[in-house]
This record gives sequence, structure tokens and C-alpha cells, in this order.
Amino acid sequence: MTWLDIGNGWRSIYLLSCMLQAGTLGVLFATHHWFAKKSRAACFFTGVAVTPLIQYLWTLVLAFVWPHAPKLVYIGALPLASALLLLVMMLVRIKQIPTLLRQGCAFLKRLLSFDKPALIALIFALCLLILLAPVGIRYCSSMDSMNGGDAGEYMGLALNYCEDRDIEKLLEKEELVGHYRGHSHFPSLELYMSYGLFHTDEELGYPYDKPAFTGIGLLAFYMVAGYLALLLVFCRERKRWVLLGALLLNLVPDLVHSVAGAPRDIWRIVALMIAMLVYAGLEPSGNWKKYAGKLLLSFVLCFTVMSAHVVCFVVLPFIVIAWVLWQWMTSAAMSYRGSGHALVRSIGVALAGAAGTVVAFLGNIWCYVKWGEMSPWRLMTTYTTAPWYNMYMDIEYKLDETTTHVSFLQAKDDILMGYATPLGTWGWRAAIIALAVLLVWLIMSRVKLHRDASRLIKTAPPHNDGPTYVQVITDSKHMDIFKTISLCMLLTLCTLAPMSGILDSKLYSFSGAFLKLSRYTLQWFMLGAVMICAALSAAEDLWKDGLRILPARLPKVAGWFESRRMAGMKPYIKNIPAYLCVLLCTLCFVQGTKQTGYANSFYRYSRTVMEDQELLLDNSFQKRYGLLREMAVHVGEDQKILITRVGYQYALGGKGYVLTTNPIVHLLNLPLEEVAGELAEMNAALLATQPDFWDNRYYPLSTLAEYLRTLPEEQVVETEEMRLYILDPSLVPYANISD
Repeated sequence: MTWLDIGNGWRSIYLLSCMLQAGTLGVLFATHHWFAKKSRAACFFTGVAVTPLIQYLWTLVLAFVWPHAPKLVYIGALPLASALLLLVMMLVRIKQIPTLLRQGCAFLKRLLSFDKPALIALIFALCLLILLAPVGIRYCSSMDSMNGGDAGEYMGLALNYCEDRDIEKLLEKEELVGHYRGHSHFPSLELYMSYGLFHTDEELGYPYDKPAFTGIGLLAFYMVAGYLALLLVFCRERKRWVLLGALLLNLVPDLVHSVAGAPRDIWRIVALMIAMLVYAGLEPSGNWKKYAGKLLLSFVLCFTVMSAHVVCFVVLPFIVIAWVLWQWMTSAAMSYRGSGHALVRSIGVALAGAAGTVVAFLGNIWCYVKWGEMSPWRLMTTYTTAPWYNMYMDIEYKLDETTTHVSFLQAKDDILMGYATPLGTWGWRAAIIALAVLLVWLIMSRVKLHRDASRLIKTAPPHNDGPTYVQVITDSKHMDIFKTISLCMLLTLCTLAPMSGILDSKLYSFSGAFLKLSRYTLQWFMLGAVMICAALSAAEDLWKDGLRILPARLPKVAGWFESRRMAGMKPYIKNIPAYLCVLLCTLCFVQGTKQTGYANSFYRYSRTVMEDQELLLDNSFQKRYGLLREMAVHVGEDQKILITRVGYQYALGGKGYVLTTNPIVHLLNLPLEEVAGELAEMNAALLATQPDFWDNRYYPLSTLAEYLRTLPEEQVVETEEMRLYILDPSLVPYANISD
């Protein structure tokens, strides 16, 4: 039995476990109509998308309560609880099984019934699925993600936790050794990766870690589940528009990069989508017990989402603000009185969420209080003023651009287009049009409510018991459209705010970072796609209502419309929105599979995956890091391996020393004659880097690079992927690159 057989065996167990958990959560959410009362399908997909967050929270609880629990507890409790929960739900409803079967058959019949436009949209969606499914499965089950930048660092931290179960090392922000950058992230993704790493035999780490890599890849599928749930909620289950949204997902800019090599981006997106879905179904009403439960839910939700990534700090608050404004708007549109009460209760829930956000943000706050900086790896300014430093900040963090206050009107096209993808522009336009229409709707609704209340007060019988209070509540059939579109519009516009520069200040300025680091904006482009579909879905309903009330409001136009000349055109006019959907689906498919122009699609940038032999054989990790791993075996315990990228950490089991961490960075700023002595004092045996990474970046400006150029030829070993500077000559015989 080979290591691949062992890894695949544990991967199969992990996959079955995740499928059981996701299915149970989906059924649980759908059974109780949690967070999407009008769509069981949306509830199911929400439950599926929540699965990785539950796994992370479970690992976090154990890390504090019982860190040295047997691995079986870490990996077995959740699937066991899922199986028991499914059994209980089945036994409780055993007498209802015939009714549930009938309801299920009816639901399935409704699900599989498509009119012609929806059927065409389905065909395009299936065609795209056929094109992308092999690519997606290959990407999401390969080890290629560890060839990226930060992913190896996160997995290295997860590996360390699995070995010593010390949560304090994950929470440590002041790196005094040099293994890691001491980043200010809360270690949520690392704990989720730990959950996957525990699904191994006695040997932890590569090459027995297929479950962990599969868990990283599954994040993309959880993200799609959350995205589909958003579409179902905001499109109100209109099939053709949901299918259009599925096609638009292919056009989200830079998505292939995040799926292939930046798992924390997908981790963040999943968390933010869950926040949107939960708040979309959260009402701040009920007695004090229910309200207290909603306060607790808001706290836990925001803590979990904020712990996903530091960038959530500039997105999550705007999701909550959008929800508060939505509660006030819908209350004001539906009832004559009570909007102020709804606003106060919503603010209370928002404050509970703010408390959860702050708790998860404590690591960043600690860094700021101690050093005056949120990001501790920038603290190398304390140790160096070397000429390479400005280039480092310019290349790695685009400091000039990311600290610039962006003018939205001047940079609007760059912000909204995102690598020339039209999703942002049309999402913005749809949100602005929806804002104008909804404000008119709100004003008209308030006028009508005021008129009805005045009429009731005037016609009320006289009495002497005190003043008369009247509460008028509207139940318009269009109120459902108002509620869904207003929330989608507010989410789109509010989460655009940190990107736009409107809120930039000396303390809070992220617009430049969002503009230059487009992968931070992925969730907004997905929301823009949802906004487009939601607006078109609402427009279709309003179009049909407009044609129905046309005879009463415009008799002349109605007479022309009902004339014999227009008899043959009536069905086509009524179905204009459906034909528009077909046209858009066609354009999305063509644009999403196009190889030239501005077709920035997942398919375009990943179409060669199935032709990549290394990816197909899943040996890219071994090819890149094989020599480094082999050399590391011969490095003594008291020696150091210096590395230029934190991504090498997983290949080294977290034993590398990162050049740009605070304790090591001074090496790059020494006078040339002192470099050799410092390396000897460090007892450095190797320095590992990539040829292009070292040569094309800031390192050549350092005195360390100048010293390394003086090494004998046999002490510089280079493969296609790596370059090793052998600082200990006794290791030269082991530098065999013939394999």
C-alpha cells in the first residue's frame, strides 16, 4: 500500500464525514426554515455553507477546553452528532413520512418544471458546469494550493497545532523566534485546516494529508452553496434568474487565483456570505428571551466572521449597517407607527454583533496598542532602513497606492470593473436604480399609510377615554419585492463604501488596498451579480403587473394593445423579461468561455488545468519542494534554514526562519563584511528561495544577496522551482538534483 492509497483512504473518510455534516445541517436549516422562511432550498444551501464554520468552532472549543483530546474526538464527534440528529429528526417525524414524501414529490415536481426561457438558461448553466466541473474538482482536490504564498504558512501553523495542541502559539502576535510573521489574523483557517489534518493515520503532514488539502478545496464548494442561497433569497426562487446568477459566477474577477492558491480569500467570502444570509432572515422582534437569543446569535456570528480574515473588519460592519437600515425602511414602509422601535431593537442586535467583532479583532488591537501598527510584519522598520525596504513595501503591499485616499468619481471605472469584468459596473447601476425606485416606493407608502390613518381617526366614534392611537399595517403583494430588493441594494451599496474612498480618513483608509488588491473585493463582485439578478427578477414581476393594470390606467394605450393588429405580439411583449434572461445567459456563456477580449472568467484562466501533467498527477508539491525537504533532513537540530517566503513553512514542517520577520530582518541590513559572521552566529545551514522571487524583487538590493553571490558554485543549487544557497559546506554532497 502506497502513501497515496493511505492518503486517499483518509480523504474518503473525510469527504463522507463532511457530506454527512453538510447534509444534516442543510436538512436542519430547511426543516426549521432558518434565515430564509420562504425558501427551503435557500435554507438547505445556507446549512451546507455553514459546515466549515461549525468545524472551525468545534476545533476552537476543543483547543480551549480539551486540547489533548484523542483525534477520534476531534474528527468523530461532529459526524456522530450529525448522524444522531438525522436519526432524531426522522424518528420525530416518522408519522409524517407519507405527508413529507408527498410534499417532497410536489417540491421536486416544482423544481423540475421549467418554462422555455428557464429551460434554455438551464442548458447554458449545465454546459458551463460540464466545462468547469473537471477543472473545479481537480483544483479543489490537488495539493497545488500549497505552492502559493500564505497557504503554506497557515498549513504549517495547523501542523504545529496538531503536533503540540498549543493554542497559545496560534494566538501569539509577537514573533520572537522568526518562524512566522506573527500575523494579526485570528487563527480560524488554521484550526479548520487542523480539523482536516487530524484525518490522518499516526503520521501527520505530507504526504498523508490529502484530507486537509481536500478540506481547503471544499471551501470553493461551500462558497458556491452560499452564493446559490443568496440568489434564491434575493431572486425569490425565480429559476431563470437564479440560473443567470450561476452563469455570472464564472465572470467574477480573479476568482481562479483565490481558488487555486489563496484559501483565506475563499474562507473570508464564505464567512461574509453566511453573515448576509443570517441577517437577511433575522428579525429583531419577539419577547425578551427571543431577543436575548438574537443578541447572542449576532455576537457569535460576527465573532466567527471577523475571525476569518482581517479584511472582514472593513466589510462586516457595513453588512450590519445595511441590515439596520433595512429593518427601519421595511418597518417604515409597512406600518404607520413602530419604525423607531424597530430601529432601536435593530441597533441593539448590531451592538451585540459589534462586540463579537471586537473580540475577534483583539489581536489587531493588541498590535496597535503595543506598536501603533495593525500589521506586525511591517514592524521591520524598527530594525532596518535598508534601500531594499521601500521596494519591499511597494511590491508586497503597494504602500503608495493602498494608503492613498481614492476619489470614487475619478477611480469609479477601475473600482467597478475589476480587471475589465462588467459585473461591478452593472451591479452598481442596478443598485442605484433600485435605490431611486425604492425611495419613491417608500415615500408613496408613507403617504398612503398617513392618509389611511387620518381617515380612521376622523371616522372613529367619539369617546372620553383619552387620545386615540391608530396603527395601520400594509400587506401589499409588492412588499415582498420591496423587502428583498431593498436589502440586496443596501448590501451592495454599503459594502461598496470601504472600496469607494468615501469613508477614508487618517485612521481608516482601505479604498486604495481594495482597488489594488482586487482579490479582497471578490465578495462584492459576487454581490453585484446577485444584485443584477435580483433587480431583473423584480422587474419581471413589475412588468407583468404593469401589463395587467394597463387597461384601467391608460385606456387608449390599452385599446391599442388589445387591437387585432397587436394580437400576435401580445405573448412576446408579456415575455420580454424572459427573453432578456435568455439573451443574458447566452452572452454570459459566450463571454465566459471566450479566449480574448475582456472575458475574465474562471474557465478562461483555468482551461489548461486538465492538460497540466503535474496537476493531473498531483506531484507539483513534491516537484517544487522535494529537494528542499530532502536537504532539510540532513540539517542539524541546532541549525537554521532561512526562507524568503512563508509559503515554504509547510514543506519544512514549520521549521524555517523567515527573512522578513522581525528577529531575522536585520541580516538584510548589515555591512557586507559582517554578513558571514552573523550567518555563522545564527548557525544558518541553508537559504531557500525561488529564482524569480529572489532575482526580480527587493532582495538583490541587500548586502545578503551580495554575499551570496560570492559563494562557490557547488554551494548554489538550482532547480526549475527552487534555488538553495548551501551555507554549510558539509551539506553539499546531499544536494543531488538528478531526480
